[in-house]
Amino acid sequence: SKARRKGKKDSGDDGSKKRRCISSACVPCRKRKSKCDGSTPSCSACAAVYNTECVYDPNSDHRRKGVYKKDIDNLKTRNSTLQTLIQAILNYPEDEVAGLVQQIRTCESLDVVAEAIIAKENGLDEEEDEPVSPFFDTPTSAPPTFESQLSGKMGELRLEDGSTRYIGGTSNLIYLGAGSDVEDLPGSLPNVEQYQQQENAVSSWTAVTSDTELIMHLINMYFCWHYTFFTTLSKSLFYRDFLLGKPPPDSRRKTEYCTPLLVNAMLALGCHFTSWPAARDVRDDSATAGDHFFREAKRLILEGDLHEIPKLTTVQALALMSVREAGCGREAKGWVYSGMSFRMACDLGLNLDSGGMYHNTNSALDETAEDARRITFWGCFLFDKCWSNYLGRLPQLPTSIIAVPKFEVFPDEDAGTWAAYTDSGYSQAHAQPSRTRAVARQISALCEISSDLMNFFYNPIDIDKAKGKQSELKKLSEIHQRLETWRRELPKEFEPKEGGLPSMLVMHMFFQLLYIHLFRPFLKYNQATSPLPAHVSPRKLCTQAAAMISKLLRLYKRSHGLRQICNVAVYIAHSACTIHLLNLPEKNARRDIIHGVKHLEEIAESWLCARRTLGILSVLAKKWSVDLPEEAATVL
Repeated sequence: SKARRKGKKDSGDDGSKKRRCISSACVPCRKRKSKCDGSTPSCSACAAVYNTECVYDPNSDHRRKGVYKKDIDNLKTRNSTLQTLIQAILNYPEDEVAGLVQQIRTCESLDVVAEAIIAKENGLDEEEDEPVSPFFDTPTSAPPTFESQLSGKMGELRLEDGSTRYIGGTSNLIYLGAGSDVEDLPGSLPNVEQYQQQENAVSSWTAVTSDTELIMHLINMYFCWHYTFFTTLSKSLFYRDFLLGKPPPDSRRKTEYCTPLLVNAMLALGCHFTSWPAARDVRDDSATAGDHFFREAKRLILEGDLHEIPKLTTVQALALMSVREAGCGREAKGWVYSGMSFRMACDLGLNLDSGGMYHNTNSALDETAEDARRITFWGCFLFDKCWSNYLGRLPQLPTSIIAVPKFEVFPDEDAGTWAAYTDSGYSQAHAQPSRTRAVARQISALCEISSDLMNFFYNPIDIDKAKGKQSELKKLSEIHQRLETWRRELPKEFEPKEGGLPSMLVMHMFFQLLYIHLFRPFLKYNQATSPLPAHVSPRKLCTQAAAMISKLLRLYKRSHGLRQICNVAVYIAHSACTIHLLNLPEKNARRDIIHGVKHLEEIAESWLCARRTLGILSVLAKKWSVDLPEEAATVL
């Protein structure tokens, strides 16, 4: 009836754009009786909600064959599509004709529209995938939109205030209509204003200094030595906005990938790789390196309430601030910054695959924006695993919440030249392809292994519980196999060598660290009680890994010096030195502990945490009554 058709149309427009009619749902959607949008090769429900394989098999949809398939077949054979459309326009209620005409004008196939009209005349709305029931015959019994929304909402991404945010299915906020999103999309402003460069563009991002040479020096330091390991943003997108300068207050131009907060966080980190006096808050005190830029970053957060406004660049900046605080020996503060970064990342839905999850399809991101989200999340994933290992805590970003794919490796970008940058400028001695993203993907694979390792062997809930030896052995064997597979499948260009990429050498240190963490829990067993085979010695394996870390540090020193190295290397070196202390006075242990403390002393010029590490090693040596070699004792 007219009332029934009108009721369905009105309800379909409530709160969302009407789904297009489809002739048959996919097999998984039919089995679970969920709505199917008919997208190929995979519908949105299978791809974004259920993560299942999507298969279309119209011939198996027996419910429809006896209802309207015969009419559709007759329609095609009589070639009466146009007649069907004209009759519908003549007979439709006045208030529905405009919608039908619009559908005809915008559709991809008139046959599909005609099929939908015939199905509607037969009393079967193709959007409904339920069997025909006598309970649905009256207008008051039509399937209500309210119930279908309550049961169907599994979560969505929506654009609010320029940021994409994730709202889950149990949240009542999912029914709150979003505002005008299109205006907030990147690229919605006039091109002339959007790409107009400001005066003093480089210095416009910070209030600490107007010295353009200093700013570029520190930015180069950051991208050369820190970004290559902790890859958490799109370098090309950052530079695109950075070089245009901070938009004036009266400008409509928005910078999506560069903000004063992010720049000051980068500058604070860059200060740790240079000896320029201007990089220090107190010019003759290296312990104050970067403090002035970090203080400016904190001011921007507090004065602008930036911690309350989810934004991609804020996620990145907070992560960088967290690792910088760790390098300065302020773990409690760094832990808080990392937590803020990770929570904001999840609020933005960075951990999810955004395909098909947008409240407004006009808000869907392009490939560039999607890539920026992915590389930011996997950067956070690395920061989280470094914090997890460093503090011995469980990961805050578990693999169970991750649905977003890894970021892509762009050949043009990774083929760009990496060259060592120091206070003397660029050196071409070990210039080579940067391979930044390729290395970052390898590191992310190690992080996934680290996550499982920490959750099983270092879970505080299980510390007082006696795990079965077979259970421990099974998990150890599984993780050991994954580590060996990672090493075996590593491309030849990523093998450690003289003059290798700094990020690659630190990556191998991290790999060896995971070996120490894997076998260290088994040091408590003696040969009689160990669940391991007799020929497997946890102590020997830990010793070999620690020795390899020391070897990699020597390789790094010969290739690049230790003045410029990521602060995560301090923690890795500390873990190796602890094993060296255990093995003293053995010859190789003596050599490695001497090298280890001297390396830490050299790194301490850049990172305060290295100075504290030397103090901790001294305390351990006394506590364990270890007879230190004289060369090491002098440093400690």
